[in-house]
Amino acid sequence: MNSNFGEQKKGIVYPPNAIPLATAADWTKEWRNRTTLQDINGFWIPMIDVNEAREELGVENMRGYLGIDGDGEHHLLLVGVNAKGNDMIDEAAGQFVYDYTLPCPQQCGNGNVLNGGK
Repeated sequence: MNSNFGEQKKGIVYPPNAIPLATAADWTKEWRNRTTLQDINGFWIPMIDVNEAREELGVENMRGYLGIDGDGEHHLLLVGVNAKGNDMIDEAAGQFVYDYTLPCPQQCGNGNVLNGGK
């Protein structure tokens, strides 16, 4: 999947699976403010998300954040983390939030003991 954000204001061009920080902030706020438990067992994570985040200069680790978009869909947002343990989310410096994950249920693969299918 490719991002539908393309070039945004301030001349920032987002990598294919990146989303604007403002969108990520809205989605993670929705997750924190949810009033019901969601029936999510896990997430399918495209390797391109992992690879794009890993290639950013200074990434030592990664962090995942849970989010809910305006349509009620669940997301796992990935960000690079520097050597000091801080999120790398400065779009002007080429540090982005990555997402095109899909929740399980929806994208669970074959049933097994981890996803509740067996």
